[in-house]
Amino acid sequence: MSVEHLKTANRWNRMNEVQERLVEDEKIVRSAIIHWGIYWKAGAVFVLSILVALVFAVELGIFLAFVAVIMGIYAVIKKEILLLVLTDKRVLARYGMLQIDVVDIHFDKIESVELERMWLGYILGYANVVIMGTGMRYIVIPYVANGVEIRRAYNEYSLNRQTVQAVKIVTDEDLKQAEAE
Repeated sequence: MSVEHLKTANRWNRMNEVQERLVEDEKIVRSAIIHWGIYWKAGAVFVLSILVALVFAVELGIFLAFVAVIMGIYAVIKKEILLLVLTDKRVLARYGMLQIDVVDIHFDKIESVELERMWLGYILGYANVVIMGTGMRYIVIPYVANGVEIRRAYNEYSLNRQTVQAVKIVTDEDLKQAEAE
């Protein structure tokens, strides 16, 4: 099996999982893309291991290389777990490592969608998407490559939904007044 075939099969399985969680007449608006920057820490430790092995101690360099491989495996697993999907009715999220949380938040329970960016995120082009829910609940999905698109799509849908509700209220009041006359 080729690497591209495995990537396509993985995307297919992930989208099937999301499709199973959708309700009738619900459509996917945006899906988060996890950036390759999730591997930067493992890469930095591996480069450090090579430098340490060449300059200081070979044994320490080997140990750091082993740590870098473990960090890389952790990043691969984390990338497979992370999920953020925006539908026309709610936000679906999956995150965590030892305890994997799967959350569905309806638009009326979301206060805001924010982006957190460190300097490396600006350089490489990723952000942490923070979904602030009502109460004390918040969700952070790190290393999202299309975070700006996710936030823009959420704002468009939530603002359009508020406008439609406001128009509906006015229309209902007008109907009541018309019936009373």
